[in-house]
Amino acid sequence: MSNDTISTASKQDIAVGLFGPIQWEGETAYLHCPGEAQHTHPTGERDCRVTLDNVPTIHCFHTSCMGQVEAANHALRSAIAKGAMTGSFSEKPQQRSTEEIAASKERERYQALKLRAKASMTEILDKHSLGAADLWEKSPVRLTCDPAKDWRLLLKLFQPDDVVWIGGTTDSCQNDAPEPRKAECRRHFRAVADWLPLPAAPSQFICPNPFKCGINSRSNQNVLFRRYLVVESDTLTKDQIGAVFSWCQQFMRLRAVVDTAGKSLHGWFDAPGTAAEKELKAILPELGCDPSLFKLAQPCRLPGARRGDKLQSLLYLDLEGLQ
Repeated sequence: MSNDTISTASKQDIAVGLFGPIQWEGETAYLHCPGEAQHTHPTGERDCRVTLDNVPTIHCFHTSCMGQVEAANHALRSAIAKGAMTGSFSEKPQQRSTEEIAASKERERYQALKLRAKASMTEILDKHSLGAADLWEKSPVRLTCDPAKDWRLLLKLFQPDDVVWIGGTTDSCQNDAPEPRKAECRRHFRAVADWLPLPAAPSQFICPNPFKCGINSRSNQNVLFRRYLVVESDTLTKDQIGAVFSWCQQFMRLRAVVDTAGKSLHGWFDAPGTAAEKELKAILPELGCDPSLFKLAQPCRLPGARRGDKLQSLLYLDLEGLQ
């Protein structure tokens, strides 16, 4: 019996037995990538698909999961071939482990979180309205001084010996760069106490998390730990992202809000716990927030720095319990 004689329904039973819930659209379907944990970029709902005609194959948009996808393809083809030889499809081709079943349920839970988040946006905007003027009024630190000095206020969110990156988008380089280039990049990684004596904001961007000492690359692996999560959006208005900030305050403490001197606001929150961060990774992009915000070394706007003819500035600052 060849694969061609196996019904589509039987092939689908085999695939579900191996990989859990699958969203079928004919003989092409979408599933959670077997190597999703290896993805280095956000995973979309249709990034991984499986086709069951001709040579059954799983295709994933990402490349970091190549090894796991190759192993999954071997298992799928082997199971279908075994079914073709025996002619029996009454049982699942492979008993899933307790860990696989738990992982499948977890994926379903996060998919449900995404759907609920998308459906809740109207309610969030209605119940959590928070405009720029409201943020300024609610700020625990009264922001009445010269906005050009706001960068020093923001640095109070860190410890004096924290190594913080401040720079432009090109002020980072890999270890194989020429030594003069690396020396120049290292100048952008300094302890907070070494930044403060400067007469003005050093550059337009800052990273919200402290780095290792003596580095020249603004990369995730060089970040010591997550201290803050900065929430922002390229698509929401300032009032809309303000409502998202207000909603987020149910789960995280808002420490600062930066007016980027453009169309957006950046909200600095105390780092959530591991479990909460995982849920927020599912929820916040569905609310219109930039998924890049979860990168440890993602740069954001530094208040007090000029952006064209405008000044980036603080709208909100909470230093309680940090000193």
